[in-house]
Amino acid sequence: MAPHRDPPDERARAWSDGLRRELASRLGPAAARAVWVTGSVGRGEAVPGSDLESLAVVDDHGDPGDRAVRRAVASTDLSRAPWFAETSPASAADPRLIRTPAGWSTAADDWADSPARDLGVVHLGLLADARPLVDGHSDPELLPRLAARSVRTHPAILADILADALSTRASVPSRLTRTFRSDPVVDLKATVLTPVVKLARWAALRAGVTSTSTDSRLRLAADPEVLPADRWESLRAAARFTARLRWEVRLRAGSDGPGTDRFPLSGLTTVERAGLRSAAREIAGAQRTLDYLRSSGELREPG
Repeated sequence: MAPHRDPPDERARAWSDGLRRELASRLGPAAARAVWVTGSVGRGEAVPGSDLESLAVVDDHGDPGDRAVRRAVASTDLSRAPWFAETSPASAADPRLIRTPAGWSTAADDWADSPARDLGVVHLGLLADARPLVDGHSDPELLPRLAARSVRTHPAILADILADALSTRASVPSRLTRTFRSDPVVDLKATVLTPVVKLARWAALRAGVTSTSTDSRLRLAADPEVLPADRWESLRAAARFTARLRWEVRLRAGSDGPGTDRFPLSGLTTVERAGLRSAAREIAGAQRTLDYLRSSGELREPG
């Protein structure tokens, strides 16, 4: 049975927006206009302690210049309370992640054409999840659109993106094991949330959807020829439940730090454990179906 179909939890969106505003104020107007956030912040799904991943889009006239953006990003530290946001290695402090629009277009095509050469699946994911740091951008879907276009031009990359989404099967220990006084630990992000985030990204790139949030991707990119409509809705419900539980667990950490995605199952209520197992079963079931369709050659690309 799927988890209850409740509305999205707005805490992650509000936290992500607050983190964007804080980063923009630290960078200054010129650098902030060039920087895009990606990963969980770009998707609007961040929590305290989420990594801060970023890219930058500069114009052909060098305003602001690459070096100015790199220095601004590298010198900005949001790792302390309340954000606890460590700057990821995938940040605009890396010169490879600062390009003109034409440069990003060329890079996206290269990654989609030869994914094994330069972590193509990872880099396309960064583009697909990206949104401008500041509001009011003239083309806020630029980078996700470039990612979708490169996939449309090189559709074979979808097999690699799906393989990545299926590489970790969603799972939660089936019960508390008391025989040896052990208390199973679950990694909420790695073993439940990341698989559905990756499935949603694959579906979005496959369908040419440029939305960045997991929930909107599962809604807009749902293909009934791949999974029945109710399975897509169950995936949405599973993602919502897990994201909400992630926040609840973080809040229980108190004010000593950002909390963690790894915690013992005994720390959850009976209802939470049941809901989490149900969510993991829904996600794993979709993964098994997609794996079968892929291996049997029945998975057809749209169009």
